[in-house]
Amino acid sequence: MTETIHDRIKSRLAETGLSQAAASQKAGLSRDAIRKLLTNEGQLPTGKTLTGLAAALETSEQWLLTGGDRPPVQDVRPADIEFPARSEMPKDVAVLGTAAGSHERGAFQLSSDPIEYVRRPPALVGARDIYSLYVEGSSMEPQFWPGDLVYVHPHRHPRTGDAVVVQSRNEGDDSTVEATIGLYVEKTPDSLVIRKHNPPAEIEIPSATISAYHKVLTLNELFGV
Repeated sequence: MTETIHDRIKSRLAETGLSQAAASQKAGLSRDAIRKLLTNEGQLPTGKTLTGLAAALETSEQWLLTGGDRPPVQDVRPADIEFPARSEMPKDVAVLGTAAGSHERGAFQLSSDPIEYVRRPPALVGARDIYSLYVEGSSMEPQFWPGDLVYVHPHRHPRTGDAVVVQSRNEGDDSTVEATIGLYVEKTPDSLVIRKHNPPAEIEIPSATISAYHKVLTLNELFGV
């Protein structure tokens, strides 16, 4: 059976862990745009719709239209990117926490004092208040694996589908700050909704318990490519 553009969109949704609604909004389209597209086999995306879909699904317009051996994530060749020497990256980004494995949401236990410092990637030179965390647990596999280090930018507002770290306190306990990582779905007056990969689930965190939520930076954002 010949693979169609609809098959390739479904494949990239599964590989990126995005829901149809999240990918639609990340592409700058209406929330149900991809659902409508996938239910109409005769409809093909064009123009800004195609461009937005390719960006949201982290592939190219050409691959969506024609397919191939594998979806190219970007058109920049590694040889075109000049990475600085490791010694040129200052070791000044604070690691503020490790995962609290006992937390039912797989939360991080945040520390007021850095547990160590890691190197600052090139694109973050001069960025204020950047911090990092280690991932523990399997709730965000395969996007994030146990032991992965994530960099968090508190001054960049997340879009639907972006990974975020949500800092919160348990009701009745202001002494402990915890944080959980997930994909940003939406913010309502009563809660913040995030999506987990493994198992697939949407979690509502009450607004009254949230002290902050911050965007997790992608590899492209870390290295400015």
